[in-house]
Amino acid sequence: MKTGHFKKILMSVLTASLLVVALLVPSFAETDAERELAAANTEVTTLEQKVTDATTALSDAQTQSRKGTYGFFQWAGAENALKALDSAKYKNLIAYGTSGDATALDNLEAALQLIDHVNEYRAGEGLAPMVVTDTMMAMAEADADAFYDMKTAPKQFTVGGNRIAENLGTFADAKTAADSWYSEKKLADEHPEYLDYSSSDWYKVGHYYNLSQKKYVVTGAAVNTRLGNKFCQVYFSNAGNEKTYTTAEYRERIAQYRATLDGKQQELDEAQKALAAAKVRQETAQRIVDAEKAEA
Repeated sequence: MKTGHFKKILMSVLTASLLVVALLVPSFAETDAERELAAANTEVTTLEQKVTDATTALSDAQTQSRKGTYGFFQWAGAENALKALDSAKYKNLIAYGTSGDATALDNLEAALQLIDHVNEYRAGEGLAPMVVTDTMMAMAEADADAFYDMKTAPKQFTVGGNRIAENLGTFADAKTAADSWYSEKKLADEHPEYLDYSSSDWYKVGHYYNLSQKKYVVTGAAVNTRLGNKFCQVYFSNAGNEKTYTTAEYRERIAQYRATLDGKQQELDEAQKALAAAKVRQETAQRIVDAEKAEA
């Protein structure tokens, strides 16, 4: 084959190749609109997963909330409080988290008012305010629920072999309960012999005795509000190794727990809002891409 003829063939092949490349390159080039659509698609996929995760988290939080104080004690890592509820002699009388039950979260907060009123009376007698533990709160809840059904003192709990002291009664509110129990002081002052536990008349001053003893330094309280208000306050001489709280500190913990639950709804709302905006971006980018292709 002559050299000139070969060169002509080679040039023809090169020209054809360049033409093919010229024709193919535009089909592979990504336009700004296509890049925006790809980014929008990625964002939508990411946010759809975020909505799914937030939905699951909210469902879990709602399940936790329905457990009432049992869920609160789980959140707090209060193993001894959970054991107290699980091992209560009359645990079958507890309806966790239901309206009016002592384990309803609202009633957990309401019970702290009783402790405040009792501590006010103790202050008047020169006594230190009692502090709160999760376990004592749990014991009071189980006792308040049992008292609602049994109409008598359940006497379910001991600590280190010693029975915890408890005050029980049906009252209009927490202040009335504290006032009633403290009013026994008058009779106790008139008959100090009644304060001897072996006295047959001890029951007449027993509520006052329990709330006014210097040896009692830890407490818990509860109220069952299903039919009337069944109040219970329990007392003991030491907290063992358990962390103690003032009523103000305990309220703060409840607030933190509520915020944890409520925050799940907010996270879902925000994720759904972001996803809606991302889908608008995606739809807009898709329309532009479709329009460009139609014009090509």
